[in-house]
Amino acid sequence: MKKSLIFIAALIATSPAHAQMKRDVGAIFDNADVNADGVITRAEFQQARAARFDKADRNRDGAVGRDDFKRLARLRPGAVERLNALISEADVNGDGRVTRDEMANAPMPMFDRADTNQDGRIDQAEIAAFKAKAAEFRQQR
Repeated sequence: MKKSLIFIAALIATSPAHAQMKRDVGAIFDNADVNADGVITRAEFQQARAARFDKADRNRDGAVGRDDFKRLARLRPGAVERLNALISEADVNGDGRVTRDEMANAPMPMFDRADTNQDGRIDQAEIAAFKAKAAEFRQQR
């Protein structure tokens, strides 16, 4: 259940709604370093997000929506509201689902917040700082 929420948050990784969710942001960044050089470029982050899309599209209909998380909806009704908020942030046409194209064109505020020097790359120091802020946020909740 919690992994499903983490999954959709990492998939879309957009603005304030995803900040409300408890998740291991470290894993998001660890998996995004595609070439394992210790630096995550915007392209690598985008590539990792595309890979998460494939996993999240559980019914293989080419879009991620509530239908992909039916069990979550049954077991955690409050999570559905957060899921809907996450989907709506990237859902350009308002159909309640995020297609691969919508996801590819969605903003990447998690990347942007971690890239504190705005050079299009997230180094280990920036990742560590971002993880520390996320841990602090979780403790305050």
